[in-house]
Amino acid sequence: MSTLGFLSQIKWIESNFTEILPSSEVALDLRYATAENFMHADLYAGFDRCFLHPEAAARFARACATLKARHPDLQFRIWDALRPQSVQARMFEHLQGTPFETYVAAPLPGSMHNFGIALDLTLQTKDGRKLDMGTDFDDFADLAQPQKEEHFLATGELSREAFANRLLLRRLLEEQGFRVLPHEWWHFNALPSDQVYGRFPMLR
Repeated sequence: MSTLGFLSQIKWIESNFTEILPSSEVALDLRYATAENFMHADLYAGFDRCFLHPEAAARFARACATLKARHPDLQFRIWDALRPQSVQARMFEHLQGTPFETYVAAPLPGSMHNFGIALDLTLQTKDGRKLDMGTDFDDFADLAQPQKEEHFLATGELSREAFANRLLLRRLLEEQGFRVLPHEWWHFNALPSDQVYGRFPMLR
């Protein structure tokens, strides 16, 4: 989608979603608005605002309050939130037919990102140093998968520090009802898909 495509929908986006702004608890690093992602392309054409569905935004606000109270030296760093279905289609087509095609949801019925229900994020210190999570964002290696952490702890490929950092991130979000994807430590859904499809607005 072009920047014009985003701008043509901005009033609708602002009416249906809640903007997440940088704060003492939140830093934005929207990777798909840059070429620093698995597509190696600026998929958002420079559009770098961050939105969530109001239900997800309310849960995330509570997670931010908990972070501030328990770990005032840390921030969330958000890599992606609301994502257009048109961008989802480009991602899906890019990986279709590869060993990694299951990492990106099909544009229909859509990713939870397309409804503003999903967040991709990590933790960092207030001076911008990312906590070690074992892999970077959008890493398709098995090491990125929460469901395989016990195996990689046993082999030493995932350090105890990285494991503890992942648990901290999960605890902060899961206490507010988010759930991590079993194959991506950075991806959290605020609601299950069966409560979203057909009920929540999708960004086309």
